[in-house]
Amino acid sequence: MQIGRVPLVGRQADVGALRDEIAAVGQTGRAVVVSGDAGMGKTRLLRDFTDGLDDVIVVRGACVDSGSGPAPLTAVTDLLRGLVDALGIETVRRAAGAGTNALGVLVPALGEAPGDAERLADVVVETVSELARSHRLAVVIEDLHWADGTTGEIASRLVRRAAVLPLFVLLSYRTDDVGRGHPLRPILAELDRARLLTHRPLSRLSPADVAILATAVHDGPLAADVLLDIATRSDGIPFYVEELASFSGERLPTSLREVLLLRYEGLDAEARRFARILATGGVEVTHPVLRGVFDGDEAALEEAVRTAVDAQVVVIRGDAYAFRHALMQEAVYAELLPTERTRLHTAYAVALEASSPTPRVLADIAHHWRAAHVPDRALAAAVAAQRAASRASAWSTAAEAGERALELWNAVPDPEGVTGMRRVDLLRRTSGALVSANRQERALAFAQEAVALWPEEDTVGRAAILADLATSELQVGVSDGVASIEQALAILGDDPTHDLQRAELLLSSARVHMLNGRQQDGIEVAERARTTAEQAAAAGDRDAAEIVVQAMLISATCLVTGGDAAGLTLFEETRSRAAGFTRPLMRYYINYSNALMLVGRYDEAIETAREGLDYGKAHVVDQGPLVMLEANVIEALMYSGRMRQAEELGSRMLPMMEPGLYSAFLRERLVCLAIWRGHIADAEAALGTARRELDMFGAYEFQTRFGMTYDLGQLALARHDPHAALEWARTACSATNGGVLVLPLTAVAARAIAELRESGEDADTRPFRAVLESFRDWPVTRLWNAVFAAELGEGPWHEAIDALGPAYIRAYARGRHAEALLASGDRAAARDALAAAASFADDIGADGIAARARELSSNAGLEGAAPQSVLTAREEQVLELVAEGLSNSQIAERLYISVKTVSVHVSAILRKLDVTSRTAAAAVHRSTAA
Repeated sequence: MQIGRVPLVGRQADVGALRDEIAAVGQTGRAVVVSGDAGMGKTRLLRDFTDGLDDVIVVRGACVDSGSGPAPLTAVTDLLRGLVDALGIETVRRAAGAGTNALGVLVPALGEAPGDAERLADVVVETVSELARSHRLAVVIEDLHWADGTTGEIASRLVRRAAVLPLFVLLSYRTDDVGRGHPLRPILAELDRARLLTHRPLSRLSPADVAILATAVHDGPLAADVLLDIATRSDGIPFYVEELASFSGERLPTSLREVLLLRYEGLDAEARRFARILATGGVEVTHPVLRGVFDGDEAALEEAVRTAVDAQVVVIRGDAYAFRHALMQEAVYAELLPTERTRLHTAYAVALEASSPTPRVLADIAHHWRAAHVPDRALAAAVAAQRAASRASAWSTAAEAGERALELWNAVPDPEGVTGMRRVDLLRRTSGALVSANRQERALAFAQEAVALWPEEDTVGRAAILADLATSELQVGVSDGVASIEQALAILGDDPTHDLQRAELLLSSARVHMLNGRQQDGIEVAERARTTAEQAAAAGDRDAAEIVVQAMLISATCLVTGGDAAGLTLFEETRSRAAGFTRPLMRYYINYSNALMLVGRYDEAIETAREGLDYGKAHVVDQGPLVMLEANVIEALMYSGRMRQAEELGSRMLPMMEPGLYSAFLRERLVCLAIWRGHIADAEAALGTARRELDMFGAYEFQTRFGMTYDLGQLALARHDPHAALEWARTACSATNGGVLVLPLTAVAARAIAELRESGEDADTRPFRAVLESFRDWPVTRLWNAVFAAELGEGPWHEAIDALGPAYIRAYARGRHAEALLASGDRAAARDALAAAASFADDIGADGIAARARELSSNAGLEGAAPQSVLTAREEQVLELVAEGLSNSQIAERLYISVKTVSVHVSAILRKLDVTSRTAAAAVHRSTAA
């Protein structure tokens, strides 16, 4: 694949670090070495970095493997030719002086005779050094793992020269090719001891970065499950990502398999046998398990392992062996003979059965018995794995084990005897696991099949599966699930022995009311569920106690959404009672972080959601609740004024999400975020997908629907269509289930009415005033009241600037306040207000507001506006601290950035302001501020 075909992904921090290093070159230079395994993108990174350099002469050379060893001096030859191309033959010859002829060994144009080859290293180093004294020079030597002795010596000496000359040296090598005894190791060690070299090891791409790269390579969207598969199998290595995305129809592209098998094929017979055994066990296998499978004594195993490790095929992680790359395991496994596979899978199943029966071990036992063609033992292990995984809340593992068990069911003569359960019970358990693993459509299919097959005489079981069906119906959006719940309650009747199950059904019903915005109904039904379960909970029944906690959470959520702050107190009470219950505690983190946003406590919401993420990851909670918490973090960042960070997190997260209720919610929030950032075209482009997904999966999710209504109103205003905007706002405010979610729509309505009045029309403001009055004591209502009044000319904009609420709305108010000052003729105050509005909007990422403020300043010819448009928001912050007399290190400490980055900003400030000193820059700042 050609470098440059796709954008550089996931390496922004690395590029930034390299830019900081070269910016630090002054009287002395810098030397950096970039390292990483094959395929990590070292060449691509170095090329993108150097292509972005201005006023720097970049010469590069790459070491080459001839097949039987390093090709001598290829990198040095490339460097010399690069110097000739950039500076001309005569300049290079003058720099080489009397040693010119020695360079003729590599570049005949530089020397009339072959010259003295023994002096070559000296002459090359001196030539580069002399040129570095008069030119801004960057020397790049790639693939040092293939360097011959002379090239390695030249590289080492250039690094040492960079310590005393204004020279930038950038090196790279493959970590997986530099094993023990490699000649590069002592060179690097000596340079490290002398503190002459900065290391920049490349990390593997995150799953989100893998999704971005794979999508770019594929030149179109890929399904979330395909992206997840590529992320898992590629191990975050860019080359593997590109290969898998380019050949997504193949399990393992032939081109990639050949690359992966090169090292394997170089092993001796015993090490290859060990690798095949390891490949059968998976990417990683513990020593005790592998020892039980390996046919040979301990010494033979140790020798085979050592050989594979030295060849960079296998790594040791604690007491386990693992392939260096996950895809290598696939490639080696494909080399096994059919009989070899059956024998090894059987041996693994037997060995694992002697291990501790964790959910993962049980699932692996099922896998190995299935691959060994022993279906009855595979079925028994799969069911055991599902039970264990469900107890541990490892829902993806539970769902996977359940599906495997269902596939094996008909291959076993007596499946009920083997598993001790009916097929409908397995269907129900698998459906429940799929719900928790956020695979809603498959969950619905299993639940529907279970309901169709459930024995009529089993009333308790039938009621339970109907409750499960209701959950899936709601999540997928085929209905709100109420009919299924009512049917289940009717089946149970009034029998007191069924109180606990009745409480569970009431809890499901309350949750449906909550998600549909029927707050009062949700509170009433949740209270019935709580009352029904409380007696059993007091007697020590954990299931009943969990129902009580979940009912309290639903009540708290409904109270807050309905505008009753007592819900916050109830959340705090519920937190202590939720301890020890994984699922209720996760719902607490999700719902409470959302509640905190509704009252304007955004930083607390971020902290709560992140605490929930930490708890969930530590307690093996699966993707569904974790995704929702991630989305809450994004939303709270957006409200708090960290919109760039929110956008980055959202764009990374969305491609990896399967379509569903959570992705519909996130898509809607990202549409709103694009609007707030002023990226209207992006918002319009994303709107269609967001609406389709919401229609498919969120038909009964009122919170997302109210958010979408707000987006549609804002976009109508951006299109100068106040009639449509007002209709969206009127529809929302006339709804009976919006609660405090309706408040932002009052601002849309006010702006639309103001525009209609400007054109001679009018509209009824009473419905919107009624909304504001009904929530007059709510913490953020003051902001929406101020905006509503100011839009209609009934109040000043400055009252909204410091009110509690979303940072974007306060930025908008700043801009409108400045406009009002300009319209009133107060140019001095307008100048300052517009500058402040642009600066605040820059800080929070509201690009549209910042651009509008600067446009008004420019069009009005206001003095002092130009410096605001010259410097970035961060440069303004740095300049302010420079004017206070702070040093670079003090500024770095104040702004939590590196000293190198401060130095880069100061240089940019001096250049942009056309001044030569920090004192002069400070004077410009003070005159502008005055």
